[in-house]
Amino acid sequence: MNTPDELTTVATFSNTAEADLARERLELEGIRAFVVGAVTAHVVPHMSDAGSVAVQVATEDAERAREALNITAE
Repeated sequence: MNTPDELTTVATFSNTAEADLARERLELEGIRAFVVGAVTAHVVPHMSDAGSVAVQVATEDAERAREALNITAE
């Protein structure tokens, strides 16, 4: 059973703009979402890996979030 604070990454992006757009799309669907890694991507871009900006949601919302973003689970 998942705890209420448990988060799951549903998508990764190479930049914060794309991650923010995905977060906004999820929030329009009523899914609370968080962008993780944005500060690192801005402050030290040469040290961040491609795809290092992640969008995370509550684990219980992960399937619905992937559907909203048209992403199939890996």
